[in-house]
Amino acid sequence: MKFSISVIASCMALAVASAVPPTTSSSMKVIMDDFSKLGTQFSKIASDVNSFPQTGITGVNNIQADAGAIHTLFTDVISELDNLEAPLPANDVKRIISVYNSFTPDILDYLNGIAQKSADFKSLNSAGTISLDLLKSANKCAVLESTLMPMVPTTMTTTTSAIFNVVDAARQNALAALS
Repeated sequence: MKFSISVIASCMALAVASAVPPTTSSSMKVIMDDFSKLGTQFSKIASDVNSFPQTGITGVNNIQADAGAIHTLFTDVISELDNLEAPLPANDVKRIISVYNSFTPDILDYLNGIAQKSADFKSLNSAGTISLDLLKSANKCAVLESTLMPMVPTTMTTTTSAIFNVVDAARQNALAALS
């Protein structure tokens, strides 16, 4: 009897704990971890683009796998951002923008590398595949931007918009080079 009461009490405690929504602090930890993973993934895709065309079709497959992982991470980050209670403290938003900005050079290396090596992608008949990945990235980035911008303090809107605009311009350049 004592055992069954303790089991029931434990189950009830677990049910109550799982029903408690995550705190901003715990959500921010998850978001920052996912942004860290994004940074690592953008570094990897930049490296894979850098190694191309020497890596041939294997390199194209690696780039495509990297892009898929990036899309998944963006989806996770956007979902977590959507679950945060508004308004998000300005310091948390600044941390998010700072981390995103820290790996923007890798994003630009990756996108500029694709533009520079577009003839090589075309010669392997993979320009269409890479273009589709870039279009998916554009969609994910647009959703991230539309999710983040309302959270950004007014003192940072110009800088944050500039970061997204530079990435968008590089992506458009890569898409144009591949077409």
